[in-house]
Amino acid sequence: MLFGEYQLTTYTIIALFVLLTVLSYILRKTTILTRDKMIKQIILSVATLLGIVLILLTLPITDNSKQTLLSFLGILLGATIALSSTTFVANGMSGMMLNLIKPFKTGDYIRIGDEFGKVSNIKILHTQIQSIDRDLINIPNLKLVSNPLVTISTSGTIISATVSLGYDTPWKHIEKDLIRAAERTDLESPFVHVTELNDHAVTYKVGGLLRDISGLITKRSDLKKAVIDALHEDDIEIVSPTFMNQRVYEKNAVFIPSCPVCDTKENVPAPSDEYVPKMSTENIIFDKAIGAELIKKIDMTMGRLDNKIADFRSLFSTTSNGDMFVTELEEMESIEKQKVELENSFKIMKETFEKEDDKTPDAIKLKTLQYVDSKSEELDNEMGKLLEKLKENID
Repeated sequence: MLFGEYQLTTYTIIALFVLLTVLSYILRKTTILTRDKMIKQIILSVATLLGIVLILLTLPITDNSKQTLLSFLGILLGATIALSSTTFVANGMSGMMLNLIKPFKTGDYIRIGDEFGKVSNIKILHTQIQSIDRDLINIPNLKLVSNPLVTISTSGTIISATVSLGYDTPWKHIEKDLIRAAERTDLESPFVHVTELNDHAVTYKVGGLLRDISGLITKRSDLKKAVIDALHEDDIEIVSPTFMNQRVYEKNAVFIPSCPVCDTKENVPAPSDEYVPKMSTENIIFDKAIGAELIKKIDMTMGRLDNKIADFRSLFSTTSNGDMFVTELEEMESIEKQKVELENSFKIMKETFEKEDDKTPDAIKLKTLQYVDSKSEELDNEMGKLLEKLKENID
C-alpha cells in the first residue's frame, strides 16, 4: 500500500538516476562539450536540480505541502548563490562571455596589464597563459573582460626597437643602416621614425611587419642585434644618452653633420633612396582600421550611386521625348556597367580583407580598396552630373 502511494515518485527517482548516468556518459564521449570540466558539472547540476523539483511534484502530499517544499528549495538555492563569492559568479559569466565573443584562442599571444604570454588553456573561471619566462599565469576571466586586452594578430604584428644616437651623424645615414637591420631580420615594409630630439641625442625607432609570429620573442632580440651590427659596420657609435664622452676640440669646431652628398669618408657612402618603404607606415600599422574605413566608405558611395541610377531611370520614364536623351541614356548604361564590374572586384577584395589567415600582401589589398574607392567616387560624380543634366533638359 505504501509502495503504491510512492510508486510514481520511485519511478521518477529511478528515471532520474538512469538519465544522469546516460547524460554523464554522453558528456564524457562528446569532446565538444567536455573541453572544460566545469561545463560538464554545470549541465549535470542543472539536470539534478530539475530532477529534484520533479520528484517533489510527484510526492503523494497536498498541494500546499508541495508549494512549501518548493519554496524552501528556492530559498536554499538563492541563499547558496547569495553566499557564494560574487567574484566566482562574475568570473563564470565572464568565461561564458569570452567563449561567445572569442577574442583569442589557445596559442595566441595576449597582453593584459603587465602580463604577456601565450594562451595555454581557457577555462570557465580563468585563462592560463605561459609567460616568456615559461611560468604559468592564471588570469581571472573577469579581469580579461573588464580591462583592455591586446591580442597579437596571427596575420602578423609590428616589432620595433629604439636607439639614441648623437647629432653628429646625418639621420639619412642612420636611417639607411636601421632599414638594413630590419631587412636582415626578415621584416616586411621596414620603417624608421625619429621619435625624440633630446638635449644630447636623437631617438630613432626602427620596425617592420613580422608575418610569422611563432618566433616573436626571438625576432625582437634579433632586430636589436641587427641594429647594433648595422651601426657598428658603419662606424657609428652607440654611446648615448647616458654616456658622456668629453673630447678635446678646436675652439671654433662646429658640431653639424657633413653634407651627405659631398661626404668624402670612404666608409660612409652617400645614402640612396632604395630604403624608402613602398607602403606608408600608417598603412602597415593600421591596415585593418584603414581597410574597414575604406569598405564602409565604398558601401556608402555605391549606395548613393544606386539611388542616382534609380532616379535617372525614374525621371527618364516620365518623359515623352525619350529619343532626345539617347546620349544621356547610353552614358548612364555605361556608368552602370562599370559599376557592376567594380562591385565584383570590391566583393572579392572585401572577402579577402576580412579573412584573418589570407596571405594576400597588405599593400595589394589596400591599394585595390583605394582604387575601388577612387573609381566609385568618380562614377558617383559622373552620375550626379548626368542626372542634373537630364533634369535641366526636361525642365
